[in-house]
Amino acid sequence: MEHQISIKQILVDLIGIIPQINNEFGSNEKYAQLLTFLNAKDYFNDDDLAYPTLKQIEEETGIKTYHLRKQLKEIYDKLFDYDYDFNFDFSQTKLIINVEYFKRYASFNCKPLKYLPKIGENITLHFLRAKVGTDYFYVQDIRHSFIENKQIIDLYLKSGYYNSYWYYRKHKALEEGEIGIGEQYDLYEYQMKERLGLRW
Repeated sequence: MEHQISIKQILVDLIGIIPQINNEFGSNEKYAQLLTFLNAKDYFNDDDLAYPTLKQIEEETGIKTYHLRKQLKEIYDKLFDYDYDFNFDFSQTKLIINVEYFKRYASFNCKPLKYLPKIGENITLHFLRAKVGTDYFYVQDIRHSFIENKQIIDLYLKSGYYNSYWYYRKHKALEEGEIGIGEQYDLYEYQMKERLGLRW
């Protein structure tokens, strides 16, 4: 089945990496009006601001919808054209550490680490004891997001010790529907173990 590219989704995708689009296409007069419009407001970071429609862009820039669609697709296609040789630049790094202990949470920003802990590794954070009630954690998950010109690394820490069997069993239960997707966030760990017939 052939994938149909949505111009509306292309617009949203380009707004999500607008600093890189500016660096690559900002000096091209052909796209000047479009990029001036897209840079006038921070659509990506302002939750109260809706993404613009093609009609809105046409009304404010005077660029006909047909030409808008063509420009958006041209820009988007060049990003993935081997011969065009565009290089994405996510050289800025932001690390966010998220911790959880019996439904008590804390998150904080951290400068990039020389060594990024892997899933299952243990971490002691003495300065979090007053905030969440413990200082001993393990890495439960790591998520990388590539947004604007940043690589955002979310490190998810859970209190206690890593148990490779429990990690496997919980994911198996989620995959097989023994635990609902939402329940993994709503239930305490001991409740999930009880549901699965495991000793707590």
